Amino acid sequence: MHLRALDFSRSGTSVWIGGADGILAAMGTVDVIAAVASGAGSAAIGVVRLSGPGSWGIALSLCRDRSTPPPERHLALAWLADPRTGRLLDHAMTAFFAAGSSYTGEESVELYCHGGPVLLDRVLQACLDGGARAARPGEFTRRAVAAGRLDLLQAEAVALLASAGTEAALDAGLSALSGRPSAEVAAAREALLDLLADVEAALDHSEEDGVVVDLGAVGIRLAREAGRLRGWWEAARALRPAVSGVQVALVGPPNAGKSSLFNALLGRDRAIVHADAGTTRDVVGEMLPLAGVPCQVLDTAGLRDAGAGEVEAEGVQRARDAARDADVVVQVVDGTGAAPSDGFAGRVDLVAVTKADLCPLEPRVEAPLGVPVVVTSARDGRGIERLRSLLADRASEAVRRGDTSRAVVVGERQVGALHAALGCVEAAIEGRAGDAPLEVLASDLRRAVEHLGEIDGSRITEEVLDRIFSRFCMGK
Repeated sequence: MHLRALDFSRSGTSVWIGGADGILAAMGTVDVIAAVASGAGSAAIGVVRLSGPGSWGIALSLCRDRSTPPPERHLALAWLADPRTGRLLDHAMTAFFAAGSSYTGEESVELYCHGGPVLLDRVLQACLDGGARAARPGEFTRRAVAAGRLDLLQAEAVALLASAGTEAALDAGLSALSGRPSAEVAAAREALLDLLADVEAALDHSEEDGVVVDLGAVGIRLAREAGRLRGWWEAARALRPAVSGVQVALVGPPNAGKSSLFNALLGRDRAIVHADAGTTRDVVGEMLPLAGVPCQVLDTAGLRDAGAGEVEAEGVQRARDAARDADVVVQVVDGTGAAPSDGFAGRVDLVAVTKADLCPLEPRVEAPLGVPVVVTSARDGRGIERLRSLLADRASEAVRRGDTSRAVVVGERQVGALHAALGCVEAAIEGRAGDAPLEVLASDLRRAVEHLGEIDGSRITEEVLDRIFSRFCMGK
């Protein structure tokens, strides 16, 4: 089922009552969520967040020296104590938000405590004992989307800002949170909807009805929209290393020493190493920070065309796909000459010659013009640091290629939806050039609009939302 808005149903209500006795929280079964909304570990300040009808009542029950809420959205100092035992919890700042003025759009409270993990856990437990339930990952932001405070592009920007490992990723998250990319996606959807309306008008009416549609201009307009979407895709591809990490693929024939080199780069045994050819059947990835740049190093199956079984052939195809999509490609060559050439014809950024410890003389290998060659040995460590240094240089270059000023979509999910939308528009262009029926053209445009709706959340399934927000941290 497709949803335009999300309904977070509640099975009860909570009211806050003021009077001579102070504040009473009349609690039924309410949907108040609570979580620590600051980072793990010790810090000067930690935040416990509550959201949902009844948040004020729960928070006030913890405030030992306060019987009425402070002015909304004003910081107020309060002693926090466990309402059941009277045990002192903290001397903290509090902020109360009415429905419509909080991050989630709901009645909310934020408690700014001293940042010790044990202390924060105690305050959170007191909130849970008072009637709140533990928030699920990303649930605060999901409620903000449901309330129309954020769209899905902005919601995913929140997660990106929390995990950004590069300046470019941080800038991309801030740009998305500002709403500029959302406006661009909305403009593209409107343009495609206008095209769809014209095509359907031509289907449903004739000139005798007084409806005239310039079908000759449809192809020009389609090309313009395809160019717009293609520009977004190219910008996203260039920005990917900064957002998701730089992908480094080790490629070469079986027994060239890829897995040994992979383990040596990581500094530990991660991949299985064996003399039998075809030991690596799939792509194995591991994160490796290089000069502050997050990199995912990929060990791939040995490349060969003949003699591979069905399973190994699938591994070889995955290796070629990894090399095609990688930001940095390292061709691995057996320095002893025992492993045959793989005939790899893709882009190569570095050549790593392996097994130098088995060669009486330093091996010499021809490489593409301008491509550095590093002689290495996984056994004695020769050349490993130089290879790491060159990889760090290439990774930094890949990150610098990203242009956040042009970026509209970031992340695998958004790029996937964009790619699908672009494919539909390109199919419509081909159909129009080939005089395909207008019904086919309308179908392509309708699917393109739906895929763009998946980007900003104007058209998306509950299952996809569950997957997106499950990757958020608990307090977001």
